Amino acid sequence: MRWPSAWLAGCSCAVLLAGCGGHRAAAPGKPPPIPPAVAQKLAADADAVATLSGCSAHDAAAKLQRDTIDSISRVPARYREQLMNAANELAFRVHACPPPPQKHEDHGHGKGHKHKKHGEGD
Repeated sequence: MRWPSAWLAGCSCAVLLAGCGGHRAAAPGKPPPIPPAVAQKLAADADAVATLSGCSAHDAAAKLQRDTIDSISRVPARYREQLMNAANELAFRVHACPPPPQKHEDHGHGKGHKHKKHGEGD
């Protein structure tokens, strides 16, 4: 499942670039930037998802979604819907790994134990 890698790399670059600009006032006609701390955190989360593959990326995708939810109020309104949709879609698409199969241990109730009938071996 390598498609998220390219997609996330692009998203993290977009978030980081949107966050660039520091604390300067936005030029007329330009949208306000995403605060650098928010952009860097979300970009790092996206990079963490991109470095993993398959179900091993599930926890990182869930963290990206949680951090996006926690930070969304600090993101300019023009980016909120697209950013939240991307985080939700990724968390939805990256499934958790199935649990490992359970071992069934023999606790003396399985093969190898012969039960004596009444009157034998007394």
